[in-house]
Amino acid sequence: MTPVYLSIAGSDCSAGAGLQADLKTGFALGCYPLTAVTCVVSEVPGEVEGIVAMEPAFVADQVRICLRNFPVAAIKTGMLYSPEIVQSVTCELKEYTGPLVVDPVMIATAGEPLMLQAAISVYEQNLMPKTTLLTPNLDELLKLLGTTATICNTTELQQAAATLARRYNCAVLAKGGHLEGDTCTDILVEPSGTAHQWEHPRTYGISTHGTGCTLSSAIAAHLALGHPLIDAVDLSLRYIAKAIAGSHRLGKHWAVNHHGAITQF
Repeated sequence: MTPVYLSIAGSDCSAGAGLQADLKTGFALGCYPLTAVTCVVSEVPGEVEGIVAMEPAFVADQVRICLRNFPVAAIKTGMLYSPEIVQSVTCELKEYTGPLVVDPVMIATAGEPLMLQAAISVYEQNLMPKTTLLTPNLDELLKLLGTTATICNTTELQQAAATLARRYNCAVLAKGGHLEGDTCTDILVEPSGTAHQWEHPRTYGISTHGTGCTLSSAIAAHLALGHPLIDAVDLSLRYIAKAIAGSHRLGKHWAVNHHGAITQF
């Protein structure tokens, strides 16, 4: 049977991030991805023009009907946006006991806020206790830490991830793609403090969009396929590296090559 996972996230009209990236990733990796739409975003890479949030009760309806009718083996959350949506989602996940990958979509790559400030405390209090893996980018990592300091190297990246892993009692994958250097380093810290590190060459000359969504969705897909967490992260990091390296140009923008990565995977 084809493994099923559920993505609870926003819709990106440029199809590079959000639910569109999750759908492409899930199908490429051999899963059947379900979707619950939390908001609709008018955006292209590097520019967000507007956000329209769904009614929280309607978001809850989507989650509820998916869980009731499909054998959901993993769940990934992306852009939840408002405290009301966060609350509605966590209420529907009360009975869910499978793996939950939380991509804390708070800040776009270009710097635009994608979550209301008031939602963050609700997020921490309600969603984090159920989280298996948290996958923040550098800006989101600092936002959750509550600091304006910068992270300049992998030692600081690991320390930041370890702090959040202890605080939320979940694994934290700290993504180092925005650090300086020819090598990208990603660090997974378990609640126990055990750390795992991956390195891969940096791809130059490509401006990507939706890589965080794709990575978190790939991890959810691999968990749905039955892989343990460490293996799911390893396979997904290799997948996104290939997808970025194989990106193609579409007019003004680059698109991550979700399906092309499989032929090189």
